[in-house]
Amino acid sequence: MAQDEKNPLGETVAMPPDSDPDATQLADAAPTRRVASEALPTIVLPSEKDAPEQPAEAGDGIDALGDPYFSPVVPNDLTEARVPVSIPSPVQSLPERKRRLPRWAVALIVVVLLACAGGVAYYTYDQELWGGKTIPRVVGLTQEEATRALENLGFVVSVEPVAADDGFGVVLACSPSEGQRVDPADGATISVASQRTIPQIVGMDVESAHQALLDAGAENVTLSYQNSDQPAGTVLAVSPEEGSAFVSSDPITVTVARAFTVPALEGMSLSDAQAQLEAGGLTSSVIYVESDAEKSTVVSLDPPAGTEVAEGATITLAVATPMPSEPYDLMGYLEAVPQALSAYLADAGYTLDYGEIYASGGNAHVAYTGASGDLIQITNEPETAHYAGGSQADVLARGAGVGGVRYAFSAETLPEGGATESESGIRAVMEACGLEGLLDTCTESDIVAPIPEEEPQEPTEPEDPADEGGAGEDNASAGESTEPAHHFICGYGRQGDYTWAVIIGGYEGSTRVVALAAPTEHFSSVDLSSFGGSVCDYIAYIDQYTG
Repeated sequence: MAQDEKNPLGETVAMPPDSDPDATQLADAAPTRRVASEALPTIVLPSEKDAPEQPAEAGDGIDALGDPYFSPVVPNDLTEARVPVSIPSPVQSLPERKRRLPRWAVALIVVVLLACAGGVAYYTYDQELWGGKTIPRVVGLTQEEATRALENLGFVVSVEPVAADDGFGVVLACSPSEGQRVDPADGATISVASQRTIPQIVGMDVESAHQALLDAGAENVTLSYQNSDQPAGTVLAVSPEEGSAFVSSDPITVTVARAFTVPALEGMSLSDAQAQLEAGGLTSSVIYVESDAEKSTVVSLDPPAGTEVAEGATITLAVATPMPSEPYDLMGYLEAVPQALSAYLADAGYTLDYGEIYASGGNAHVAYTGASGDLIQITNEPETAHYAGGSQADVLARGAGVGGVRYAFSAETLPEGGATESESGIRAVMEACGLEGLLDTCTESDIVAPIPEEEPQEPTEPEDPADEGGAGEDNASAGESTEPAHHFICGYGRQGDYTWAVIIGGYEGSTRVVALAAPTEHFSSVDLSSFGGSVCDYIAYIDQYTG
């Protein structure tokens, strides 16, 4: 027997007897009036007159289910007729379906689009429209060329000078380096070769100054110390001066302050040593000593080098001078320091006979006589023996110069064979005096010299013929050959910058030997036209005929 069931609204519905509860029912059928009957129920479809008015555009019953304005009236029981309602249909009409592309076509289109996009991206990147710019090759270009090339790409260029010995203004390096692709906004720095200059180091301590020079590229730095009241080790000067251009191999001298100290002057010339002492705030005195060292160079100092002294202290300089090895060593006089000659001659036993200074030039004109009778003269005109006499000032000791020297031998100082009036006698004297370079000789018989004017003769009366014989004898006697009053041989030569001469002979029966020397320029200034242009004739004439 069938049981009552509930409808979708929760109402109890009487089921026909013996009905199958699982039987399929029309869910979308409109409710109908139900008449109780023991027989199977009869479903009566509602007529149009029973249905309420529907909108003209109302759909079918199924569609009415979705109409919110047509709600069914639920009876209290199923025996009452139900008003049909419009329910919207769950089936909607679909628009016409579009035709779709095959999947492979879609994939192909996507690939093509991606390839086009990639190509455009690559092209624009390659053309550097985005993604930065590539640093061009600028090494080796001038600063102006490199700057222009980088600025054209949008880079802000910074210049970094790099000291060099050559190639000034040429780019040596670039950062970022060539070929790198970077953002131009980050800028670029070029290293440009620039000339080295002496940095500002005066006033710095010596260590810092030296390092500054090394950093500037200097390779040849010398330190020179100078007495100063500045703190020891302070740089006083630099040569070349600060700001001067230089190359790495140029010598650079740095002058450094030190306490007043005796500098090392050994081996320096006297003038240089005195100048350095003066620059260092010290004074000097000089003594001359015999030494194998070069003439006029400092042999030793007192106090010695390195000694700290007070400002203005006097330093004694011992200076080498080549003293004459013998009184007749002519070149020794010419090369010696005058102050040393005065002491030398005094020590050798010579007495000052005459001493004066030439008004022009300041050279000495002195005469010294030796114990054996030999005579030494310091004079500008050694070809003559004249001197005034009277004054005995020690002008050599006062520093008067030596313009020339004349030495007259005594019997004790004359070398063997030196009295012979011949070339052999000349050479004997040359050897004793240390002379060389004989050029010419002349004697009284071949000398060319000015002819003295003859005195006019008194007129005489004719002699008596008776007296002719006697007169003839007298004349014959007067015309006989006699020995010349002057007899000599003179030889001259040149040695270095000096001209020397040796004269052996004298007047009538006397013979003397003289050697002399002077700077060659002295004889070059003499008018030799009256002497046949011969220096030898000029010297012999002045010595023998005017001396």
